[in-house]
Amino acid sequence: MIFLYTFLLIFLGALKVLIDRRVAALERKYSRTAREADSLLREPWYRGGNSNRPDPAQAAKRQYLLGLLVQKRERLEGRYTAWQDRADRLGKLVARIRGWKGKTLPYTLGVVDVSCVLYLIDYLGVGEYVSAHNLVRAITALIGR
Repeated sequence: MIFLYTFLLIFLGALKVLIDRRVAALERKYSRTAREADSLLREPWYRGGNSNRPDPAQAAKRQYLLGLLVQKRERLEGRYTAWQDRADRLGKLVARIRGWKGKTLPYTLGVVDVSCVLYLIDYLGVGEYVSAHNLVRAITALIGR
């Protein structure tokens, strides 16, 4: 496998894992907040003591807390759907790039790999040590023994 193509797949795979973890964390937060709001909505609200008349102050406090929980749930739902959309798009991209195996792009990246290696050899000045002529000489020396 080609170095750049493999690196691209590893990078995108790691990014997908991180985004999937983010989505799962947001989903857990959203479901916990939705459960809290639902339990607050369903719990009976009556005044303590012998009277079963509702307490207006307690009702107002409950409505305020319920409003806060609903706002938090809506924010989390928006964030969750946005991150889920990103995760889906990245998953499709990774699948499409993995589908390129054996096609033009990996071979093109292979040419870029070889070009980079040759440039590095030339830049570092080790061309006289890493040359085909020296390789042929070393092999004939080994065979000639």
